[in-house]
Amino acid sequence: MSRDAELPVDPRFELPPQFIVADRRLAGAAHDLWRRSGGLRVADYADHSLIVADPAGAATIVSAGAALEATFGLSAGMPLDGLTGLAAEVRAACDLIVFDPQPVPFEASLAAPGRACVLVRGVALPLSDGFDASGIPHQVQFVINWRELLDRAATTRLRREIGAALRLARPDSTKSDPFSPKSARKSLR
Repeated sequence: MSRDAELPVDPRFELPPQFIVADRRLAGAAHDLWRRSGGLRVADYADHSLIVADPAGAATIVSAGAALEATFGLSAGMPLDGLTGLAAEVRAACDLIVFDPQPVPFEASLAAPGRACVLVRGVALPLSDGFDASGIPHQVQFVINWRELLDRAATTRLRREIGAALRLARPDSTKSDPFSPKSARKSLR
């Protein structure tokens, strides 16, 4: 008897049961909730949410979640035109929704002065609570999350600390530090 014959036949079987879950990424989960609600505002992600009014015109922030406001300085009443960084990415997604009022996933890497690179992922969700005569939604909800990467100085410091900890853990080891520039050059050959 083959090993495959021992498994129960289930036409719905794609992954082991412990892996059958809804999309855990914030943007994917928000998109699922938006779709199930019929295009209404997703309230579960208020801290990571922006509501933008008039996406085809002035594109002004109506509300900004506390986490977005604290991290990126975006706040209610702020127009998106002429800004850089995350505001420019949000404006670009608004422009796409004007052409086709469907959810728009987006990703960006933003360089902040004096800080490390920030990787941003989100989704723009056209809200179904009002449209103009040409079918453009009056408001768009953005659900956004981000990760901050270490800058060069922090990366160098972390490598040094890990190397020192490895040497302390194995003081008699003759292996070289895996994070040293010499080891990196050897591994590239």
